[in-house]
Amino acid sequence: MSISTRQLERLFAKHLNMPPKRYYLKLRLEKARGLLRQTSLSVTDICVACGFRSLSHFSKSYRATFGLSPGQEKRGTAAIWSASP
Repeated sequence: MSISTRQLERLFAKHLNMPPKRYYLKLRLEKARGLLRQTSLSVTDICVACGFRSLSHFSKSYRATFGLSPGQEKRGTAAIWSASP
């Protein structure tokens, strides 16, 4: 069974309240956030691992979604872990 692009967009709008492209970006950014918080990978490595073509696009998208840069996220999490007893 095949589905048209338009039908797929309608289903996304109905069930997820966003177009497929935005949902895919959201998934990639959530994965990046997890990697920033839980690994020692560099921001550049995370950018590539999550499928972004440029660090600039990744940083702008990340800041627009979460309100801080990927580097701030990484430093903030590192500060929390180093402050723990």
